[in-house]
Amino acid sequence: MTSVSVIAFTAEGAMVVADLDRGPDLPGGHTQRHERCGEETARREAWEETRVVMDDLVPIEVIESDYFGPDDLTYMIVYGGLCRRLAPWTPGDDESRGRLLMTPEAFLSRYTAGDPNLMTHLVTTAKARISPFIS
Repeated sequence: MTSVSVIAFTAEGAMVVADLDRGPDLPGGHTQRHERCGEETARREAWEETRVVMDDLVPIEVIESDYFGPDDLTYMIVYGGLCRRLAPWTPGDDESRGRLLMTPEAFLSRYTAGDPNLMTHLVTTAKARISPFIS
C-alpha cells in the first residue's frame, strides 16, 4: 500500500471533500514512513485536507495501479467512514483550499480528477456500507 483515499460522510449523509486545484476530490495521499497502517494515513490526510476527525473507518476497495510500469505495481486503499467532528477551517498553508459538503450526486457530477465510473462505484459502495450509521 502506497496511498489512501477517504470517502467521508457527515451524520446527515453529505460527503466531505477537499477543494483542490483540480476540483472537488476525496481527501487522500501517500503513506509516510512512520505510519503503521492505512488507517493512520487516512486519518492524517482527512485532517490535513478537510479538517475532519474521522470515526471508525471501513475498507471499501483496494485499487491496483501500474502507473510506474507493470513491474512496479502500487496499491491504494479507499476507506469510508463517518466524520466524528468537523473542526473550524482556517486558511493557511494547507494541502487544499478548504472543504466542501456535497451530496454524493453533486460530488459525482463535478468530479473530474480521474475515472468517473470508478469513482461512482467507490462512492456508491461506501454509501451503502456507511448508510446504517447516517441519520
